[in-house]
Amino acid sequence: MATVDTHFKVSDFTGTRLPAAPVIGRTALSLMIASVEGATAAAVVLGTAFAYHLLVLRIPVEGFAWPLYLLFGTLAGLLYGGFSAVATARFLDGAERPRSTLPDSFYGWTAALALTLLTAFLLGSIGDLSRVSLTSAYITGVPLVLALRSYGQSLLADRISKGELHYQRVAVVGGRLDVMNFLLNGDLWRQGHQVTDTLYLDDATGADGKVDLALVADFARSSLKQQTDSMVIVAALDDLDAIENIVTEMKRFALNVVYAPATTNRTLKFLDVVPIGANNALRFIRKPLSDFSVFVKRALDIAIAGLALVLLAPLFAVVALAIRLDGPGPVIYRQARRGFNGESFMILKFRSMSVTESGYTMQQAQRGDARVTKVGRFIRATSIDELPQLVNVLLGQMSIVGPRPHAIVHDDALGKVLATYAHRQRIKPGITGWAQVNGFRGDTDTFEKVQGRTLHDLHYIDNWSIFLDLWIIALTVFSASAHRNAH
Repeated sequence: MATVDTHFKVSDFTGTRLPAAPVIGRTALSLMIASVEGATAAAVVLGTAFAYHLLVLRIPVEGFAWPLYLLFGTLAGLLYGGFSAVATARFLDGAERPRSTLPDSFYGWTAALALTLLTAFLLGSIGDLSRVSLTSAYITGVPLVLALRSYGQSLLADRISKGELHYQRVAVVGGRLDVMNFLLNGDLWRQGHQVTDTLYLDDATGADGKVDLALVADFARSSLKQQTDSMVIVAALDDLDAIENIVTEMKRFALNVVYAPATTNRTLKFLDVVPIGANNALRFIRKPLSDFSVFVKRALDIAIAGLALVLLAPLFAVVALAIRLDGPGPVIYRQARRGFNGESFMILKFRSMSVTESGYTMQQAQRGDARVTKVGRFIRATSIDELPQLVNVLLGQMSIVGPRPHAIVHDDALGKVLATYAHRQRIKPGITGWAQVNGFRGDTDTFEKVQGRTLHDLHYIDNWSIFLDLWIIALTVFSASAHRNAH
């Protein structure tokens, strides 16, 4: 058994020494962040109510119902703090950081205020609370809790990635070379983990080829004294039967025991274990949306697309007339695009150029492109040319929000430039998307543009929520970034 300090192991193989980092348990860390966010939520409710009564209603300080608002402000803070603790634990469990903070913080704040009002109603105190001050508290709190959650998780992710904060202690078991490879290539100390101990099976295996289980038990007891949370067994994929005895020996201890394949491959990820019949199977990829999420997103698409087509009918007529008067050619044309699961479909657009390319062979529009008509220049800059795609949404070929589909010829070319580009097709393409509202639209003539668009689209897929869809729709209408690079 080798009881070696983490930094000593690292210096052995890299020639460097990392600074000592504090270890704060996952629960303690979650509660610390929850206390800050909960106190902020309580202050918003109490402060908004006090300001409203003092400045608007002109009620003197001594006339303010301090006990009542302090009670319900504290309740809102405790509830939001509880949701915050759950969100932080989920954040720490995440394989990749940072993740979107919008859904968790918004839903948590909404639920905290709703449950506070429900409690006031059940206690018969709802009539004593000012509806205006509570509404103002909710509206004021939305941007505040979003900003606080975003800043807090960004700061947390930054400290973890720099190796300045650890929230979990782990011990590692395996062959000497396998353990060394796991520690050095895994970069555990920059992922929030502190390695407390290692057991090299080379030193714990007798002449008969069997592992000394007494040494394994001693190793587990020693690790527990160092407050180890998880035991990692590193072994080859074909050694699962061989490590069964080790796993059985570990069952007497209150430890998380996990398996890590002995490999230098850091790209392929195991998400979780799922039962397939009587077998346990490793899942590499999960569908981006559950069946319920697909239903909710589709319902939102139909509702918005149907309403928009009715309300925008006069605009469609005006644009159609302007295009017809501007020059010869169809008002609306179809172009082949690649969409959900790589299936091609015909996208609908108002004609904005003097040509109507098929999508199989075409040239991407550039800034100042002579092929763009006078009317086309305006409708492209305002994205009006994309509005006929509301019909594609109703047909189920597209969604209101999702990765923008590209012409077939461009899709093939971009897939060769960036391997992860095709991963965008795991969800229906959209009229607008997270990449577009962040300025990644227009031509894709550089690798940085392709990578930026792809990373934003994949972030959207991994963090989808109805709230995020509504947020993107709002940004599409009101944000200047959404119209950047439109030409």
